[in-house]
Amino acid sequence: MKKSAMTFLLVTALLGSLLTACSGNSANNNNNVPTSTSEATHSGESSPGSSPEASPSESASPSSEASGSPEPSESAEAGKSPEPTKTPEASKAPEATKKPEPTKKPEPSKKPEPSKKPEPSKDPAPATKDLLDGMLKQVEQPSLMDIDADQLKELYGIDTKILAEFSAKMPMMNVKTNEIAIFKVKNAKDIAAVKKGIKKRAEAVQKSFEQYLPDQYENAKNYKVATKGNYVLFVISESADDLEKAFQAAFDKK
Repeated sequence: MKKSAMTFLLVTALLGSLLTACSGNSANNNNNVPTSTSEATHSGESSPGSSPEASPSESASPSSEASGSPEPSESAEAGKSPEPTKTPEASKAPEATKKPEPTKKPEPSKKPEPSKKPEPSKDPAPATKDLLDGMLKQVEQPSLMDIDADQLKELYGIDTKILAEFSAKMPMMNVKTNEIAIFKVKNAKDIAAVKKGIKKRAEAVQKSFEQYLPDQYENAKNYKVATKGNYVLFVISESADDLEKAFQAAFDKK
């Protein structure tokens, strides 16, 4: 009986030690589960009477937490390898610009044809001075001087406004009555006014020489008046007929 009781006590003691060991292992396994730092701190504060053996397990919690694989942070996500940038497409080579067509050489401008010289009119109006000079070349006369517009108005009484032009000469010495004048009127109706002035001048010359030199007086009485178109000729000269012919011939040559 005593041996059986002893055996039972030994078995009971072994079972108790085994249970104690099992309970200790399960506690250790539970301590291995990571807890937040705040829970551990709270646990420590709530059980101040816990045995010192619990401290290693509590201190082990942070290490276990540290050993645990950390959750990937946002920075890790950002650290993902960037997608390779697309290689830029090669820019198209610019189309070759068309070569400008060579400018056509300007054709040489045609030389302007020389303008035809105007044909001389069949009956050009000669200048009175040319007529008078031509007559004096053909028929010699004593020395003569020109009569200007003021003298013409005084001696002949002709208004120069009715004249297109005129040329007149009188002797340089008062011993001669030779005088030649050619008038060209603007309007043929003024020929009568010119003839009237010529008559006035002829009478004045005659009167000057009537008592002075009879031969010159006769010369003045035989003066000549001729017309050709708008031209009027007045001549006092011993060669009045020749001078008149030269005057008419000048128009016939034209």
